[in-house]
Amino acid sequence: MTFFILTLFQTGYKLRTSTLYHLLVGKRTSSVLLHGFFYKNLAFLGALPNLKEEMFQKELQQLIDHQLILVEEGFGELTTKGEKVLSKETFDLTGLNNLRYGRMRENSWQLVLFAVQVVSNLSFNEKNYLPIENRPYYLQQIKNWLAHSETNLLEKFQQELVIIFQTLAQEEADFLANQFSGFGFQGKTAFQLIPEKWQESPWNLLYRQKVIDLFLARVQDGELSRLLSNLDQQNINQSMLKTKEFFLAGKTIDEILALRHLKQGTINDHFIEWALMDEKFPFEKFEKIDFTTLDENKVVNAYYQDYEVPYLNFRLSQIYYLRENQWN
Repeated sequence: MTFFILTLFQTGYKLRTSTLYHLLVGKRTSSVLLHGFFYKNLAFLGALPNLKEEMFQKELQQLIDHQLILVEEGFGELTTKGEKVLSKETFDLTGLNNLRYGRMRENSWQLVLFAVQVVSNLSFNEKNYLPIENRPYYLQQIKNWLAHSETNLLEKFQQELVIIFQTLAQEEADFLANQFSGFGFQGKTAFQLIPEKWQESPWNLLYRQKVIDLFLARVQDGELSRLLSNLDQQNINQSMLKTKEFFLAGKTIDEILALRHLKQGTINDHFIEWALMDEKFPFEKFEKIDFTTLDENKVVNAYYQDYEVPYLNFRLSQIYYLRENQWN
């Protein structure tokens, strides 16, 4: 855990430690989301929902005691010694996306596992088997999915899985596929399959999250998409989606405020979360600040009060500039 906390400081910026804790446990305010985006930790949003603040503070103190970070007035910063420690070991978590998949990742993967078992046994006309899932929600989802399937479901479902696994690294594909149960075979648990390098906490949790996210990100229109559509919608802030729907229908922000009876701060949160989540966010519909004369450090540390624009425009301008410059 100590080394993981250290990696969160790797950009070299001064980070507000209280916000870092809120990020890890999943607090989704715009300030937490922006903090994660600016300092390249957004992938870890809600990654450790059960992390106690006492434990987090204990880990911070360990880093301070070993002179790996320096904390002053609530802000932590990586030291030269900390940089050297980080350079000796790397854990690649590319693909981890808690902002997009964190809410319903576990439910989605469980539904995939169940669907594989059901389809596998169906393909052999086997009805006498012990299902890996008996909770009403999953049973109903599978029942509805099968009821609205076309006759070539078995073939299409298998093809979609094969295509996805072919795009994954071998280690990641094996990790997921070996969890499958079906006709004549029993899957292993995720933690039986964690590669040796990732077996310590919290890396075991993060590895599992990352690989499932890589799988979910590759789901295209088809049987898998139809299976997961309800859960996938729940991955996204439903109130934000309503604001998005009104805006794309041509409503102004003032009109949305009146229609939805929401505060300006809540609407700001919705647009910021939408912009951070969606690469196709319509930045062109907002007046943006020209940050082209500033470097990334100055954009991250810019003050809203120094610009004569609404707060939302200021934040969207930062996101736009940093994303255009391949910041995150």
